[in-house]
Amino acid sequence: MENNERKHNISLSNKANQAPSLGEGGGGFIGSKAPSPREGGGGCQEHGGVGLQETGTAGCCNYVCECNRAFNAETLHPLVSLIDMSAPCSCGCIKTDCYSVVLKHRAGDCVKYGRRHYDFADATMLFVTPRKDVDLCTNDGKMLIFHPDLVRCTPLGMKLGDYTFFKYRQDESLHISCCEERVVERCLGSISDELAWGVDEYSKPIICTAIELLLGYCRRFYTRQFITRHDANVDAIAALDKLIDGAFASGEIASSGLPTASRLAPRLDMSACYLDDMLKSETGSTVTEYVRLRRIKLAKRMLMAGDRSVDEISYLLGFSNVKCFAVVFKKVTGVEPCDYR
Repeated sequence: MENNERKHNISLSNKANQAPSLGEGGGGFIGSKAPSPREGGGGCQEHGGVGLQETGTAGCCNYVCECNRAFNAETLHPLVSLIDMSAPCSCGCIKTDCYSVVLKHRAGDCVKYGRRHYDFADATMLFVTPRKDVDLCTNDGKMLIFHPDLVRCTPLGMKLGDYTFFKYRQDESLHISCCEERVVERCLGSISDELAWGVDEYSKPIICTAIELLLGYCRRFYTRQFITRHDANVDAIAALDKLIDGAFASGEIASSGLPTASRLAPRLDMSACYLDDMLKSETGSTVTEYVRLRRIKLAKRMLMAGDRSVDEISYLLGFSNVKCFAVVFKKVTGVEPCDYR
């Protein structure tokens, strides 16, 4: 009887010393296996697992606390962290499963970050989606990193796709003024204060609200940057017009369909999202809307020239049939194509 009780007590003692599984409500792992992002664990892996690469090459499936470990920083929340990038870092370029917002105070490489003489030069901001490279060895600035699970089923999560600057290229970074930098620092400070408070039932909504405020300001600052880049944007739109007109004139439209942002942007040395946002800032139209309006302008010119039939113009401009062309043309101009001549 005593032997049985002794074995039972040893069993309970061993179980108490084990880290609880996710199903038991704890935040730890069983053994050295880290949960996947779908499991919502967000904790740290052991160094022997898949983690940050110390060779400077990109790794995969890096968690928030692994980035903290690279800077020898404490993890205050498993799904979000604000990291001081001026601290020594043990890693180079990495890939994470998180969104990242990087603030650089000394972004000296103008070509790398796309800064021009008409941009502010007080600080630079980069926005990185999951599975994209993040350069940690900058010895400068701060990085906000948050896992998609943090914002899931929140107002921020439902409109995260609206912040299209996460899909911009690195040389389309945001260059901010000293006043704008203070606003960004204030937003990051509120996130830092909430992380220091500790995790409770209010942490997620408060942190998500603070991140949403930060991203809202960044969208505002990007809109301002489009304004200060107006002259350069006008030149880009002129080049865009030539590409669109050339596609129509060559008959490419009949075989390939209307030009899209993803097809036009590389020829203008831009990302598709940047082109779309720049054009909307300047003209009020997206690339798709702009191409359709441009098509009607070309139709007007062809009709006024009088050397092509309505059927031929309809085909060259990519309309499925003459009736469709007539309906669209009348909707925009108020008259039938045959009457416009």
